[in-house]
Amino acid sequence: MKTFYRLMSFTGGRRYLLVLGFVCAFGVTVAGIAIPWLVGDAIDRAFPPNGPDRPELLWPLALGVLGLSVLRFLFGFGRRYSTNYLGHVVEYRLRKALFEKMLSLHHGFYDRASTGELVSRATNDLRVVRFFVGWGMFQLFISVLTLVVVSAALFYVNWSLALIVLSPMPLLAFAAWRFAAKVHPIFRSVQQKLADVTTVVQENVSGIRVVKSFSREPFEKDQFGGRAEGVLNETMAARGLRAFYIPGMSFIPATSIAILILFGGRAVVEGTLTVGQFALFQLYLMQLVWPMQGFGMVIDQGQRALASSERVFEILDSRPDVGSPESPAPFPRQTPGVELRDVTFSYDGDPVLKGLDLTVEPGEAIAVVGATGSGKSTLLSLVARFYDPEGGVVRVGGADVRELDLDELRRNVGVVPQETFLFSETVRENIAFGKPDATHEEVERAARIAGIHEQISNFPKGYDTTVGEWGITLSGGQKQRVAIARALVKDPKILLLDDATSSVDAETEKSIQEALHGTLKEAKGRTTFIVAHRLSTILLADRIAVLEDGRIVEAGTHEELLGRGGRYHEMYGEEGRMERASA
Repeated sequence: MKTFYRLMSFTGGRRYLLVLGFVCAFGVTVAGIAIPWLVGDAIDRAFPPNGPDRPELLWPLALGVLGLSVLRFLFGFGRRYSTNYLGHVVEYRLRKALFEKMLSLHHGFYDRASTGELVSRATNDLRVVRFFVGWGMFQLFISVLTLVVVSAALFYVNWSLALIVLSPMPLLAFAAWRFAAKVHPIFRSVQQKLADVTTVVQENVSGIRVVKSFSREPFEKDQFGGRAEGVLNETMAARGLRAFYIPGMSFIPATSIAILILFGGRAVVEGTLTVGQFALFQLYLMQLVWPMQGFGMVIDQGQRALASSERVFEILDSRPDVGSPESPAPFPRQTPGVELRDVTFSYDGDPVLKGLDLTVEPGEAIAVVGATGSGKSTLLSLVARFYDPEGGVVRVGGADVRELDLDELRRNVGVVPQETFLFSETVRENIAFGKPDATHEEVERAARIAGIHEQISNFPKGYDTTVGEWGITLSGGQKQRVAIARALVKDPKILLLDDATSSVDAETEKSIQEALHGTLKEAKGRTTFIVAHRLSTILLADRIAVLEDGRIVEAGTHEELLGRGGRYHEMYGEEGRMERASA
């Protein structure tokens, strides 16, 4: 019930739709129940057991039935409109809340969650919830109300016969309880397996070129088939329960009709029950068939909706590990320095940084080098506060990054990630993503610095050319340079280049290096971190820090580090001689 009440909290501001839906559902039910009452009364009035037939009385009663049918239509329209509207409102609010929560969650959450799983919760699960809110719970109300009112009417007409014909009804409650208890865990499993299928589809569509490059279509077919078969098996288990319980719940009113024929028919023969009352009993029992069948369907739908709601609320209840303090410290107005002091960090218990110490002066460009997996990208992630260190402190401008407003910190940090992602928008919108109000001149200037302006100008629509999903219409080097322009357009005080020239050729790399060199040395300057493997990129930095085994093992200029004959000399001594010789 806690999940249900929480779900209903999303009807806030639209409660009148909820009220209107229940009022109209009540009207539909009462009007539908009143029609058999008039039919039974018409039979007894027009064809009394002791007296002449009076068929003329059928006209007003027929008009009464017609009037009730019109009311039933009006109430039915009101119920369907209001409840469907309410279902879509709840779905919209849940989806909006879910998306906002996803945006607020930290990188660690996405390290553990799959994209397909999250997409499934925002689509498949919410669709189930919408159907229950827009139809299921109102149908449950109608079914219960019909059972109560019809039972009361039958007891009013002939309590002894009603007691007999309704005696199977407790079995209905027991069957409904058993069905709900068995089907709920199955439907939760179904929703999870649907998410697994969505994950496989999403990954294969996004990585279709990789799949085809390695001729992995047969493997992916088998993997998808296995996941889809899991959905099929769980669904069939649920359908098997439904195939037994729902017809069983429909069978119960049928047994009541059989009891009516046996005991009610005898009462008519004995004269203790009129023909009209017998017809009334029969019509009411027939009316119970659909509500009872609907009762089983609603339980089925309700259990699916509760399972889906729980999956959605799991995301909504997730707490981001990284957030802004209640009273944040002001971000430095001038270009800040960055200090990492005794920093420790790990992914799932596996240490990546171990007591790391590094100080970068304001406006200084520092290159961080090291073997693959040594923690270079992790170091940059801590500066941008994508994660918080497990030990030690990261300071920007002398202030602990945990004391700064997170949005303000991110606005002042430009990031060029190792893996470039572009949105399916225009080139201009992708470059101005971090500064939507950027002028055309600002966008063009950033593109010139990144060495991509000339190529953009040759596109069919220039800066208004749509790049396609993931920037698929651009080459790897073009995407990388657009990403660099995107980071530069907001003129950040701290720039993080995570192997930013990894996807470009030597000529393009040289043009980017020349452009970036000018920006790194401009008057105001910016504190810059450069993660790179190529010596030509490393040499752009004022100073170089060597990261090994989670610690900075040496730092200095290129010449100083080569002169020490340490780890840096092992990595770049020969490469430096070869590169200088080729120059």
